[in-house]
Amino acid sequence: MHEMEQYFYNGQVHRSLEAARQVKEDTPEAETAKQLITLYERFGVPAIPCYTKKEKQSMERADETYQEMDEVFAIRAIKGEGDFSARIKELEQTAKEGAEEEKAMSFFTQGHLFLFAHHYDESVHCFIQAVNNEPNKALYYGMAAQTMNRFSYPPFEVLGYLERAIELDPENARWHWNKSIVLTTLFKDLQQEMFLENALIALEEARDCLREEQTSLKSAIDNTFETMRDYVFQ
Repeated sequence: MHEMEQYFYNGQVHRSLEAARQVKEDTPEAETAKQLITLYERFGVPAIPCYTKKEKQSMERADETYQEMDEVFAIRAIKGEGDFSARIKELEQTAKEGAEEEKAMSFFTQGHLFLFAHHYDESVHCFIQAVNNEPNKALYYGMAAQTMNRFSYPPFEVLGYLERAIELDPENARWHWNKSIVLTTLFKDLQQEMFLENALIALEEARDCLREEQTSLKSAIDNTFETMRDYVFQ
């Protein structure tokens, strides 16, 4: 099997696309390469930003939150409608006029606020804008992917963001867990066993990355394991 297909079944869509683009036209793999390139272009994979450097990433806390989410909780705790509206205007202003990192953080915060308000497409849009403004932060890619997957966005687009999150933060159990869920969805949709095999590998990687205090996330991952057993032994 050509490496572009190996990457395809492992959910590494960027690497698969890169490998497909290297295939020469007069080779047996040329038709498959064209099909993969068309698939990825259809779902916007080439448009997903690539990080420019690797740096220290945020660590998920035991309660499944991140330090970057504290502003969200602070805003939601505001009681007065006027104070709340004023804070939202500040966020919107920062998204327009702030430095790139400030814009990204504003969009990330807005994304969560939209999520809590059940405005899901707006939430995804904001998380993607966070990525666009700060492409070196795994949390932004990962949260965009997790939200997309939660609301049934195309799996290959979701994987494009997860791949970046994992490359930037390979020790984060959440991103491997999300990858396993998306690969399982592809297995159910396309009935290709290699998706399920790689979903199991990703889930094992998620387990290996768990820290002792991450009991809440561990419970979610264990539940996914139990669900996956039904596919393995059916």
